[in-house]
Amino acid sequence: NAALKNMTLDEIISIFSSFVSVVGEKWLRQNDWCREDYISSRLDHYKQLESDLKKIDGLVGRQSLRKTYRSLLRDQNSFWSTFHEIHGISLVSNIASSLKLKVPLGWSSNKDFDAKACVLGASVNIECKTRKDEFPFKFPPTIIGPNKILVYSGSRATLDPHDAEQLGLPPEPERLDNLHVPIPEATEVRRILLDGLSQLPNTGINLIVFGHISGDREDLERALFGPVVVDFATNSETRDVESTTVQLPHGAYDAGANGEPFRRLSGVLWFKLFSMNGPEYKFYPNPNATSPLPHDVVTRLESLIG
Repeated sequence: NAALKNMTLDEIISIFSSFVSVVGEKWLRQNDWCREDYISSRLDHYKQLESDLKKIDGLVGRQSLRKTYRSLLRDQNSFWSTFHEIHGISLVSNIASSLKLKVPLGWSSNKDFDAKACVLGASVNIECKTRKDEFPFKFPPTIIGPNKILVYSGSRATLDPHDAEQLGLPPEPERLDNLHVPIPEATEVRRILLDGLSQLPNTGINLIVFGHISGDREDLERALFGPVVVDFATNSETRDVESTTVQLPHGAYDAGANGEPFRRLSGVLWFKLFSMNGPEYKFYPNPNATSPLPHDVVTRLESLIG
């Protein structure tokens, strides 16, 4: 690590030529936060960013990269979400024959979506979303023991109150403490997916690339396929208690009314770069999509991330 800390700005400029070209060498030499020690201590991440920018550059050109990402990569507050967006688009660009960035949604709208790619002849609209789930670390820590160890803890609802009401289930007991989140993480993820869909066209193949900065993939799966509950039953003869895990049909991919707002969503490409096991990827096609991804595109995408 000491060797990494000693990298000079000139060495960084030489190694990360695409990144430097996008943010601008003059800005890099004068900025306050993206200094030599910051980049050197995150060398693997910047190598990934450099590789992703080069892939996208091969399809859209450097001018489009600068126009789309310069201000976002210069801003420390948006850097890591943009880092994930670039990686997501780069993933798709691996199997795309053409790519456009920041595509206008329509003449009557001031919105745009992140990219449009041509994959095996299919036109795919792409919107990138990220989620940084900081539970329970967003709560103040409790100091435990003589060594004053900081312990972060809290509780979070597992079933959305609206889902419970529709299913005729009793709501979870009300918690009045400040360390409880009354809304499940899966509900927050569904809201993010709906927000992504609002950026995408009403017709065509719509793909959301979901970069999990921090959080659990199971929360995305609950958002897509429905919450998981445990049903307990007592055997009248043996008095043994048996449990059964049941997935409730209240996800975005539900064939019924709950999935109606998500019919335009063709699939979700999930990834998590900051994982103990290295980068993780999974693709979730929507079985009830109005415009599903063609089978050969799904196969190619899954082979890419498999």
